Amino acid sequence: MNKQNQNIQAIGGHILDLYLLASFKFKNPHSYTKFRQIKSLKKRTNASVFVETGTYLGVTTKRCAPIFNQVYTIELDKELAELAKSFLSNNKNVEVLQGDALKVLPQLLKREEINDALVFLDGHFSGGITACGEIPEPGIEEIKILAQHKHKIRCIVVDDFRSFGTESSFPTKFELLKAAEEYFHDYEITVHLDQLIIVK
Repeated sequence: MNKQNQNIQAIGGHILDLYLLASFKFKNPHSYTKFRQIKSLKKRTNASVFVETGTYLGVTTKRCAPIFNQVYTIELDKELAELAKSFLSNNKNVEVLQGDALKVLPQLLKREEINDALVFLDGHFSGGITACGEIPEPGIEEIKILAQHKHKIRCIVVDDFRSFGTESSFPTKFELLKAAEEYFHDYEITVHLDQLIIVK
């Protein structure tokens, strides 16, 4: 699929999301709608670094590359990580890290160049070709890791809020919100467009 067709599909998906929102039938936003929210939060927080858990095919990563100074994305599955590296090879400011985010994230956040970060947590098991770590939805554990590096974090976005408490082995929405309140009580915490948003 060429870039023009991809752009048309993305805009079409976003328009459909707007219609579903207006008719109260909105559930799972299109990836382009999610990107527009990330872009808005980047502008609001002045974040310059994008950190993503759950690369999958690299679509969100690709969209974020032109608007952030540096982009780091973590993918558990080896084959998906290799595909993403190939797909993102023209984006010189992108680094694809293969491994479990719960192990990679602490090491990544120790790097001096990681500052003013917007962190997008989407590294959960979604069926199909996606990988499943020891914890199918590690969002709460990732929030605990991020809390140890709060001075580097401008914003956290936890994707697919609807899945918490509904998917097997996922924490409940209450448990996720409780963790956000406990570890980021001095940040603004909201839920919007199927995402938990934690903003400094």
